[in-house]
Parts: sequence; structure tokens; C-alpha cells
Amino acid sequence: MKRVYISIFFICLFAIGALAQTPTPTPTTPGAVSRVIYYNVLPGKTPELTTFIRTHTMPIYEEQKKQKLILSYGFFTKPVSDGPTDWNLGVVITYANYADAIDFNADRNAKFDAIGIAHYGSADARTKANDSLNALRTVTSSVLVRGVTFNPMPK
Repeated sequence: MKRVYISIFFICLFAIGALAQTPTPTPTTPGAVSRVIYYNVLPGKTPELTTFIRTHTMPIYEEQKKQKLILSYGFFTKPVSDGPTDWNLGVVITYANYADAIDFNADRNAKFDAIGIAHYGSADARTKANDSLNALRTVTSSVLVRGVTFNPMPK
């Protein structure tokens, strides 16, 4: 009788091990990761901010895209306000994965830094230009999102 119990135990153990080896289909496939930043453009500052974006932000993003540091970027607006501190301009920067979006990588950071310095001419000029943005807009929030594709149901 003891042999029967031991045999049943090992059969069950084998069955559990076999099930653990069988891959189960995942319901989704992960996609790219995006940083979405919402801004409240200060009253009367839209023309200045638009000029800054076209002169500085877009050329830097284009170079980052060219060097494959980011996949894409885009801007969007919110036509209806929920109050004086609500956001009215947003930017989305898309990365290939979470590692590119949030993990520290000295080589990638050096490339980002070099692009900024090449555009502005020096680190001090870059800092001064970026500090001037505080007079044009405030950041209301920033979120990290990941796209997903829903896989078909298994047959």
C-alpha cells in the first residue's frame, strides 16, 4: 500500500511539473512606453512657448529620434478647461521599453546631454533656456504609460 501512495505522489508531482512547463498564452503583448507630460500654459504666454518649442524642443527631439534614443514625440492640446490650474498643452515622448524610459544608462544619458549642448552651445545656455520655461508654463502632471495589444482568444 505504501508503494501505491508513493507512486501516486510521484505521478502527481510529475503532472504538476509537466503543467508548469506548458507555456500559457498571455492575454496581451506589451508595446512601447510613453512619458506624457501635461502643462498649463500661463495666460498670454502661448506665442512665446510655441516659439520656444519650435526653436528648441522640436529640433532636440528630432535629433533624439534620429539617434534612436526615442521612437517618437508629439504634442496635443485640450480645448476645454476644467479650471485655472488645468492643463492645456501636453507632450508625449515614446520610448521602445521601460528601460529606455526610466532606467539610468550612462551612455544614453551622455547622448542626451551631447544633443542638448550641441543645440544650445553650452550647458549654461541650456540651463538658462530651460529655466526660462518657468515663466511660460507650469507642469501639472507627468505619467508613464505602456501600450498593449490584446491578443486573440486561444482556440
